[in-house]
Amino acid sequence: MPPGTTDKETLASLKVKAELRLLPIVLRAVRDVTSGYGLNESAVRDLELATEEACHNVIEHAYEPGEHGYYKVKIHREPTCFRVTIRDQGIPFNLQRLKEEKNSDIGVKLMRACTDEIKSKYLGKKGKVVELVKNFPFESVNELESPPNTLISPKEDLAPKSEMVDLRLMRPDETVSLARLIYRVYGYTYPHEEIYYPEKFASLIKSGLVTSCVAVNEQNEIVGHLGVFLETPDDHVGESALAAVDPCYRGRGLFPKMKKMMMKEVASKGILGLYSRAVTVHMASQKSNVEMGAKETGFVLAHSPPTAIFKKMKTEDVGIRRTVALFYVLVAPDQEQTVFLPYKHQYVLRKIYKHTGLKRVLKMANPDNVNLAFHSDIHSHILPEMASAFLRVNKYGTDFMDELKLHVQDLKRERSN
Repeated sequence: MPPGTTDKETLASLKVKAELRLLPIVLRAVRDVTSGYGLNESAVRDLELATEEACHNVIEHAYEPGEHGYYKVKIHREPTCFRVTIRDQGIPFNLQRLKEEKNSDIGVKLMRACTDEIKSKYLGKKGKVVELVKNFPFESVNELESPPNTLISPKEDLAPKSEMVDLRLMRPDETVSLARLIYRVYGYTYPHEEIYYPEKFASLIKSGLVTSCVAVNEQNEIVGHLGVFLETPDDHVGESALAAVDPCYRGRGLFPKMKKMMMKEVASKGILGLYSRAVTVHMASQKSNVEMGAKETGFVLAHSPPTAIFKKMKTEDVGIRRTVALFYVLVAPDQEQTVFLPYKHQYVLRKIYKHTGLKRVLKMANPDNVNLAFHSDIHSHILPEMASAFLRVNKYGTDFMDELKLHVQDLKRERSN
């Protein structure tokens, strides 16, 4: 037990206005407090997801439109667990549904799956309270006897081949179901953590920055997913990412089917091509990209963090960062364009353009005969969970080197914080 803690202690207490835009403050508090007082990363994520669902229920259902309501969140540390309590004085609702297994909605099921215990009770004139309990993890004897850095999972039966699986576009209200699929495939190790925030991912879908294809079984459960991500609404090239197939539904060729569907869908929206990053520790995703007509364009060394784990798949060198292979595939007819090659990189760029088969007129750049704008436009995209940053040059100006140095300084400062 960390110094300064007692057998039962309230570590944090917040009173928050019941507005969705303030919910990240609560989740950040849960994350920082529980991780700072001994809960491991996986358990922290569980408790954070459950808290998000419980608070979201209060925000959406406890108060009438236009009513300025508040709710209180307290974080307690006990000898064997963390306890998060969410209390409000809003409209009473049937707390019994939190205890009913059969009639629970997906949100309640997620709360139950992410916690070790849920308690709820009425407080009379003080409203009602929901308690979320997450136990500290204790290793079993079997876990202690297992080889280190080895993910061992019981063998699961595949779903019957006769069970129908349909493909369709994903709806924004299905993000919780998607988060559950990602957990079954990656646990809580998927690098892009937006997927573990259902509301945040739903907003990306509504904004058009994400288009998702899902495979659903006869129970309307999401058993497969593939998304296309845009960095800005004006982009004409998207990233094909977040590919996941439930271990029970592998071997059906769902990934290439979803990719074909997505290629047609995004082409109708003016997207010209898709790039993707495939980890090199197993070849399945690489082979699937090649079979779809994608071409290798390079590698990003040590890009994928060592924490990324593919459940039900054996991977070696778990403790090191992994290299990813870059692929590009056209989804619309290519149009001829002129490309000016920098002298130092012309050889490798010529090989890449030839390999991809893109229609390009290759010319040598002449720095002395170019009219540059004064100001450069550089956009930085930071992926803290991957300890990576990408710099996108939208406009190359005469001040480029000075702007680049400023961005590098900002990134160094961000890393030190």
